[in-house]
Amino acid sequence: MNDDDVALTDAWCACALGRSISHEEHLRVSFVLLRRHGRDEGRRMIVERTRANCDALDAADRYDDALTARWADALADAVGRSAAPDADAFLRDHPELARSDLFGLPAWKSAPGPR
Repeated sequence: MNDDDVALTDAWCACALGRSISHEEHLRVSFVLLRRHGRDEGRRMIVERTRANCDALDAADRYDDALTARWADALADAVGRSAAPDADAFLRDHPELARSDLFGLPAWKSAPGPR
């Protein structure tokens, strides 16, 4: 695995980045977690740490449990089938995952009213 992706994952898991991460960074973090911990634990960590990071950034209202679960399941399936040695290869093999709206918009983006 790429050292930068591992460092990003470790900092994100510790809620130590002090910023939100991009969709691509979230895919990279998810890849590392699923490779490191396996499907069930990796999936659990994706969901739990996404929620924790939203809380740490005072953005709990932006956490969408259903959407996060859909992404975690899809990524767990794709990583489980993949022979990619790192996130770069995985993302090249799965360009469709680059679409952050692949499984719909987060509830906070689709809700009426100011954002």
